[in-house]
Amino acid sequence: MLKQHIRVAAFCSAFSFALASNSFAADLPTANEMFAKMGFGINIGNTMEVPGNPTGWGNKFPTEAYIDSVKAAGFSTIRIPCAWDSHASNGVINKSWMDSVQTVVDMCMRAGLVTVLNIHWDGGWLEENLKDAKKDEVNAKQKAYWTQIATHFKNYNENLLFASANEPATTDDNYKHETEILMTYHQTFVDAVRATGGNNASRTLVIQGPSTSVDRSCEVMPVSKLPKDVIANRLMVEVHFYDPYTYTLLNDVVDWGAQVYPQYYWGDDLASGADIVHNCGYNAWAGAMGDKCTSAQIQDQFGKMKTNFVDKGVPVIIGEFGANDRVGVLTGDKYAKHRKGRLAYYDAVMKLAKQNKVVPIAWDTGHEGENNMTIIRRQSAPDGSVFDMEVLNIMRHAYGLADYVNNGITHVENFKTDDGTISIFKRNRPVPSRSLRTSRTYDLLGKQNPQARVVKVKK
Repeated sequence: MLKQHIRVAAFCSAFSFALASNSFAADLPTANEMFAKMGFGINIGNTMEVPGNPTGWGNKFPTEAYIDSVKAAGFSTIRIPCAWDSHASNGVINKSWMDSVQTVVDMCMRAGLVTVLNIHWDGGWLEENLKDAKKDEVNAKQKAYWTQIATHFKNYNENLLFASANEPATTDDNYKHETEILMTYHQTFVDAVRATGGNNASRTLVIQGPSTSVDRSCEVMPVSKLPKDVIANRLMVEVHFYDPYTYTLLNDVVDWGAQVYPQYYWGDDLASGADIVHNCGYNAWAGAMGDKCTSAQIQDQFGKMKTNFVDKGVPVIIGEFGANDRVGVLTGDKYAKHRKGRLAYYDAVMKLAKQNKVVPIAWDTGHEGENNMTIIRRQSAPDGSVFDMEVLNIMRHAYGLADYVNNGITHVENFKTDDGTISIFKRNRPVPSRSLRTSRTYDLLGKQNPQARVVKVKK
């Protein structure tokens, strides 16, 4: 009888410890604590989000050399725009695609990057269907996909963040009602992720504003209208910043009631004569130069996010920003003038993002020709080398880092627990367990290298 009592007591003690340990797994850092780790980031653009084929837009499948180089360059955050609907049948994500996404996530987590995994455009099944007639259908898919994604990654630690969508499109005439529909999609996302339990019970989740517009997010998606969550302080808001569009993204002349030309010159160093139409701030409808583009407009937008979200306890990420490099489009003195303004633009965005306590995540296109936004090389050799050192150093300087020096990185292996085990991580206080793997260091071929202290990356 005594032995039986001892065995029962021992079992109860072990069970109580297991429950306590599991509660640690469900107590990941808050969104604001995650913000403090995120620094500045970069997108794996035009790759995993390509419908049906991640190499379809010219970029190869991400390599470990590339991901490690992102970390070595000073980025703390990486965003993985990702397609899912085009890799699914009857609401079920193909296992081969889930495994492919995991390969990329694992490389990012192993490099020690805060990793944002989203559901991207992918034909617009969600983002172009903020409509009453489509609401039930979209919510069903949103629930199905996020249940599968979250379940697959439920054992990953706090450095993996989930983002509900990308750029949910709203119209000028009906954006208020469309935002109401959008919020049902976001609520479905939050509920689906939380229902999977484990670390997903407290993982930080990212909510996109209508059209990822600063102005519309502040107007119709205030903090009070964010999705209801079963745990406090685990939501972030995402907007994108390509302002003004005529400068950052417009590549061809368009007729918007006037002939609007792509704008190549930003800031103080502007063109004159007939080339004035290419100045940022030129008013095509007035046929004259208006207010020139300066950091004041950027501060206006970022300041709104700080006032409406950051100061109210909700962190903000600028999930995408950038401006096309007009190399090849312009040559000689014209390109030099453009390049000077573009560097000033990146400098202003980075400094004001840090000042306003929002996370800037640069869009990176991968290609190296006309109208690229590439920072880290992916399409030519050596893979992972720095393509645009000037932009990279501007980003580093804004966050107090010196010019880039290749010091390599150290791989982290304890970013998840094995399936079926109970994590015994308490926030910032790891407890030894067989379910946790020690940090290891790898060479560029991915082989274990016990002699090296860091992973060297190519310059």
